[in-house]
Amino acid sequence: MSVDQPSNSHLEVDSPNSTHITALENELVELRRQVSRQTLLNQIVQAMRGTLVLENILQTTVDQLHETLNVSRCLIFRPDDESQMRAHHVSEATAQRESVLGVYCDFYRYHHQKLSQGQPVVFPQITPNLPEVLIKAAQDCKIRAILIVPLLHQNSYIGGISLHQCDDSREWNTEDIEFVQAIADHCAIAIHQAQLYAKLQSELRERQQVEEALRQSETRFRTALKHAPLVVFNQDHQLRYTWVYNSVSDGEVDTILGKTDSELLAPQEAQRLMSIKQRVLSSGVGMRDQVSLTIHGKQRYYDLTVEPLRSSIGDIEGITCAAMDISERKHIEDQLKISLQQKEVLFQEIHHRVKNNLQLVSSLLALQSQQIDDPEILALFQANQNRIKSMALIHEELYQVDHLERINFLNYIENLTYHLIQTYTIHPESVIVKLNVDQQINFDLSTAIHCGLILNELISNALKHALRNNGQGHIWIEIHSHKTESHTIQLIVGNTKPTKTEWIDSNSPKTLGLQLVHALVAQLNGRLKIKKAPHTVFEINF
Repeated sequence: MSVDQPSNSHLEVDSPNSTHITALENELVELRRQVSRQTLLNQIVQAMRGTLVLENILQTTVDQLHETLNVSRCLIFRPDDESQMRAHHVSEATAQRESVLGVYCDFYRYHHQKLSQGQPVVFPQITPNLPEVLIKAAQDCKIRAILIVPLLHQNSYIGGISLHQCDDSREWNTEDIEFVQAIADHCAIAIHQAQLYAKLQSELRERQQVEEALRQSETRFRTALKHAPLVVFNQDHQLRYTWVYNSVSDGEVDTILGKTDSELLAPQEAQRLMSIKQRVLSSGVGMRDQVSLTIHGKQRYYDLTVEPLRSSIGDIEGITCAAMDISERKHIEDQLKISLQQKEVLFQEIHHRVKNNLQLVSSLLALQSQQIDDPEILALFQANQNRIKSMALIHEELYQVDHLERINFLNYIENLTYHLIQTYTIHPESVIVKLNVDQQINFDLSTAIHCGLILNELISNALKHALRNNGQGHIWIEIHSHKTESHTIQLIVGNTKPTKTEWIDSNSPKTLGLQLVHALVAQLNGRLKIKKAPHTVFEINF
């Protein structure tokens, strides 16, 4: 019985062939790894193309790298507001992931210059000869080996991808570094594209806000002008109408656009209107004027404002105008002017009649005085006659002026002093009157009558008591406008001869004239000062 011997052929090893098989197996493993990494790279690129949400892209990247490279954790660092690199994304499979998010990395600070130049930072293991700051950073994060690949886009350093090995040291081969660098390049492009997209979205929102604001502004503008008597329009360099809003009548805009005023208006009206607009074009300075135009056979008046229309760089490219219809206001103004003129004529007639009536009273007193033999009573009649005359002169002055609200007091003083000198002086040529009155001083009716009566009393006093029989003498009258305490007008009357003491004494029964002066000054809210020597001077401030 024969027994088959077991075959040992499967135990026989051909050494050269075995080495060849092992090499092929290693190449196959390496090829599979390359295919896996290329597949991962393609997946990341496809994910980037499939979404514009940057957070999703970067989170997918760290999760895939964590799994493919079999590391303890994968992180993406990006700068915060202070340009410090902070962990923005951490792989989901990382132990205690939440505690790592947001941390700052001293490896980035220490190697900032190197990373910003595009060079990776590679530490196969953390050794005691490293800088103390890096050793501490590694201990805090339990790092045994680290690889940092920078994120750069167009030489701009915008972050980095970090791979941590926490259980043991690790050799980061060239293939690992190149693979992570390829991922980093795509991430940098994605970050840049996301920033551009965010910027575009922001600009789009701002543009939409501006457009909405412009729309609302235009709506408000049109609403405000819809029922206003205001025509707004633009014209180019040749003064052709390019835009018109609120035309004087509906349906006329199309017939106006592209034409000039010379084609739309009467020659004389067009010439004046275009002259105003041409001056604005030439000078670049706006103007405002009133113009009259014949519209549909009716005379209309407009308050016209013309401003230069400038381009975005400041060049004048035409004019913009606003014309407000003031025809109704103009009509009312004309009526008011006519009414005012009529009232002025009426008031002048009234003043004329008042003057005549006062002169009549003065004449009656003069006739009555002819029958009086008593000198004292005759003097009283004469004094009252002069007081009435002083008031009549005021009304005569008002009758002769164009504006009734103010009286030229210089003319009044000249007429009053002439009358009084003729009345009281035996030799009128012996009295010299000097006037120093501010030309701009004009009084209203009430003030003029008070001052006129005061001057009448003071000049009459000088002529009766100081200069009547004493030969040649001087009277001076000054009226000045200036600030003295609370007063603004100063009136001074003086003469070169001393006045009798009893006239100046307000307690004397013979001083009716001075009592009247005191009463009139009080009504003016003024103050009276009297200087007795060497000349008699009355100073009134009111």
